[in-house]
Amino acid sequence: MSVNESNYVYGSTARQLDYDINTIFEEKKRPSVKKHYRTNNKARTKAIFFTLALFAACFAIMIRYSIITEMNYQVSSVNQKYEDIKSKNSVLKVDIERATDLNRIREIAETRLGMQKPDKFQVVYVNIPKQDFTEVAENYKDAKKSDNIFAALLDDVGKLAHILD
Repeated sequence: MSVNESNYVYGSTARQLDYDINTIFEEKKRPSVKKHYRTNNKARTKAIFFTLALFAACFAIMIRYSIITEMNYQVSSVNQKYEDIKSKNSVLKVDIERATDLNRIREIAETRLGMQKPDKFQVVYVNIPKQDFTEVAENYKDAKKSDNIFAALLDDVGKLAHILD
């Protein structure tokens, strides 16, 4: 049963394969685990940092919007108060206009207070000169301005005491 020794396995009809035994059992070189671990660690650190930065930015934006919302609420409440005060002011203006009506004042004076128009003999006319002026006391004309506040205060108290005497 020996056929060609180079092509067949002895005692079998299977053909002999060409291979090198050393290449089968030779260990494949693996990359260094430490290097791979370091690059993964750096990438993981970067990813964590960027994730934290993203969350911080989102948090800052949320705080900003909450502050803006609170300020808008305050502005609306102040505007509401302003409108309330404005409406009260207009009501008060109407009341003042109604109260200063001369016919109404005459009616209240005659009915509630019992007043009546004066007779001709009860009217007294007073002549006032066209040049109306006030007289200034001589002590006040000659008063000097003092730079010292305490001295000026004492002078004012003295003048007040002189007027009251």
